[in-house]
Amino acid sequence: MVSGKYSALAGAISREQTIANISANLANINTTGYKSSLLSFESVLQGAQQSDNTRGIDFSRIKNSFTDFTPGAMRPTERPLDMAISGDGFFKLMGSDGLLYTRRGDFTMDAGGLLTTSNGLSVLDAQGAQIYIPDIDGGKVAVGDNGMIYILDRLDNREEVAQLAVVNITDKLKLKREKDTTFSLGNDTAAVSSDNYRVIQGHLELSNVNMTSEMAKMIDSHRIFETYHKVLKSFATISEQQDELGTVA
Repeated sequence: MVSGKYSALAGAISREQTIANISANLANINTTGYKSSLLSFESVLQGAQQSDNTRGIDFSRIKNSFTDFTPGAMRPTERPLDMAISGDGFFKLMGSDGLLYTRRGDFTMDAGGLLTTSNGLSVLDAQGAQIYIPDIDGGKVAVGDNGMIYILDRLDNREEVAQLAVVNITDKLKLKREKDTTFSLGNDTAAVSSDNYRVIQGHLELSNVNMTSEMAKMIDSHRIFETYHKVLKSFATISEQQDELGTVA
């Protein structure tokens, strides 16, 4: 009975963690460039251990937390500093503790012309340097498919400013999720030049969270959690009755 109680408890904890993960995805359904988080579970004991120690009762826990990098839909904004990547690739940023990578392209420009993310991180060029956009003086900013940034004057003469760094990751599953839709490199992975991409100016990549799917998983997880909770209450009731029987003379 004790094994069954702890199995139900392990299941309830796993469902609670699943619900928290789904809640985080739903909270970011309108976050530009957000990539949904997924969980996988494993048995704590395997093979003979599960058979001998728990009589086949399963104890589960989180095995991995990983990211779904499926591209999100594109939304036109007509803002010249909004950029989206079609294909493989990430924008390269300078974070406070090192390089970061993101698919979020709602960029802005500070008073000195520095190109930054919406939360103030510097956007880097293909050489790893910060990008400064000079005073356009009535002109406009244009961005080519390859990420080259130009200044177009009133006569449509163009001046190259810098080329956005768009890189691919050798193993996306090993990226570490950081704040504000950014990722850092994990062990045994690297950022390499990307060839299969196109930068689309005046567009943003939306979150790839599927609300219908997440809501269905939320309902299912709540039901399973409630089932485990009822099982735990049943075990508690049985224990109380056993204690009462033990006191009968």
